[in-house]
Amino acid sequence: MSDIAEQVLRAADAIMSAAPENLVVSVRDALRSFLSSDFVVGSGSIHDAFGKSTPIYPIVIYRASNEPSPRADGQIAISADHAAVVIEICNELNVDRLRDAYARVSQAKQLGKTPVPVDEARTNITLGVVVAAKSAVSLDSLADELYQLNIATSHKHWLDMLVVVPIGVINYAIQFPGEVLAGDFMPPADGALDPPAPPAFYVTIVMRPTGCSSFNKLVAFVLGHLQIFAPDVAAKQLNWNLILEGQPLGALTTLGFQPNLSGELVAVPPDAYSGKFIPNKPVLLEDTKGTILAAVQFMKWQSGGIIIAAGKLPLEGLLVFLPNARREYLRVMKRPTHQISPVLPISHLQFSQWLANVQQRSNIRVRKDPGSIIMQKFLDEGTTVPFVARCTLGLLRLREGALADASKRGEFDRRFQSALSSIMTAREANKKLLEIWEDHRDRVSSGDAAHLEGVDIRILENVNKRLSDEFEAFLNASARATKTGIQGLAAFLGFDIGYLFKRKSAFDAGIDRLRKIDGALADYLLQTRNWTERLILLRNNLEHDIWEFPRVNYSVESGRVRAIEPKISGEDLTVLVTFLFDRTICFFEEVIAYALQHNLPCGTTITEIALAERIKEVPERFRITLAQGGEPPWRITYHQSKFDDT
Repeated sequence: MSDIAEQVLRAADAIMSAAPENLVVSVRDALRSFLSSDFVVGSGSIHDAFGKSTPIYPIVIYRASNEPSPRADGQIAISADHAAVVIEICNELNVDRLRDAYARVSQAKQLGKTPVPVDEARTNITLGVVVAAKSAVSLDSLADELYQLNIATSHKHWLDMLVVVPIGVINYAIQFPGEVLAGDFMPPADGALDPPAPPAFYVTIVMRPTGCSSFNKLVAFVLGHLQIFAPDVAAKQLNWNLILEGQPLGALTTLGFQPNLSGELVAVPPDAYSGKFIPNKPVLLEDTKGTILAAVQFMKWQSGGIIIAAGKLPLEGLLVFLPNARREYLRVMKRPTHQISPVLPISHLQFSQWLANVQQRSNIRVRKDPGSIIMQKFLDEGTTVPFVARCTLGLLRLREGALADASKRGEFDRRFQSALSSIMTAREANKKLLEIWEDHRDRVSSGDAAHLEGVDIRILENVNKRLSDEFEAFLNASARATKTGIQGLAAFLGFDIGYLFKRKSAFDAGIDRLRKIDGALADYLLQTRNWTERLILLRNNLEHDIWEFPRVNYSVESGRVRAIEPKISGEDLTVLVTFLFDRTICFFEEVIAYALQHNLPCGTTITEIALAERIKEVPERFRITLAQGGEPPWRITYHQSKFDDT
């Protein structure tokens, strides 16, 4: 860690030790010590040339060369043109206080400013920040509220950063199509997103577990903005990169925004998030000899679309073939591996027309079918079903955050798919067994499958083998899922639970070792043993002993034949199978989630979403949160409640 980074950390300690009534002064003094004398860190209101003014802000950073004279009441009135940063200060933040601070920051951003001359590379945007000493609610709740406030507010008036000094930071990250998150998103300069062809990128709200170095993030962010607000004195400012040395690198992404055709940042539609859309196939562009010059792809984007190109052919040279092409359409972003058009007023049909124009008006050949994509139905159910949402999508989301290494993620996926396949087989066998029994029971009761012949009972169908086959399939799949699948995944993620399936002496020894380092998991496995031992014993009896599936019996009641459900170990067959399957899927979800939780980056954990708060369309149970300042971390505990009630 650099010396300057340590100095900022010490300043943060001083802020945290200050009395609540001195918080504003301590933050102001700390900021002054890290900015050059070209800027004043004071307080006051801001006004513009059109007669608009704001309330008094506890901290305003503005150019010293433009320092105003005090008004008659002693307060400073700062010109909007000179106000670089406004900071709202809160001793304790909550949702209502955030709304109030957001509104006050927006007032400063709504003031009129003198346009920046076209030959000057600077911004005149006022940065808006909220700084709090503590928060009464989680950063998750604050991020959710920030998202809702942004939806209702023009992006020009958004809050740019929220800092809870001892916990973390909420701000924005920029992401370009086809890439992972890039750096911080600074408020765009006036006109940067103007129509008719604004640039194409995503702006994502991120929570950063910066902890005690949260103030470092704030100082670096402010310095970065001041360098483009006043580039003539940028060389006098501290190196903001040095201030960030030693910072945690992780960031939790939430929801995001993207420019529309009007140049406004609007919420990304649900079907545009990863995993919810199927990309269009790329189209190859070749020369007359068949040499591939580029691959182009259409992507739907709000009310328009964008074109992404990979290859040596300049995309701007192709965009001239767009119907009604304008000069602004040629503002292509060059990325390391591809090129991205601005947001264009085109549909997929117009993209096809563009390809036709390219082929007809140049010597480039268009090859539209370079390959095929196989799309196969995975289930007849969607993510509205809790099992699907929680045991597939939900766990894979946790995996996404826990396993950054692509090779490790691929190995996890291979093992996960094997375990999930066994779970799905057990689920299908359980479902069929219940259907077979209920259908037979009802058909016997109605007389369709049984009738009386004097004192004798005649059964017209044999259900025993079908029940036996499904029970055997259920036992084998459930045992395979627990003993091989879940155990293997846990071991891959660093948790050896193999003793759960061994003899009692080995199990007891394993639990004793585990209790010394992880009491919660030890207690969980101790309770789990009660049913896994029963499951494995039933499966072993089936495999190794002479065991006969109990037959269905029949009796006569009130002149009707009644089917009597088979019992196994004194318990009705369907009750036993339903119980064991419910325990198995709870075990599958909880052990994998627990292991992934302990593989998450430092500063992050998972939290359990309350049953009543789960989204109806995707009722996931867990989500990633900050370990400090986020929602309460989930603790693994054994429960008797059913999967759907947990």
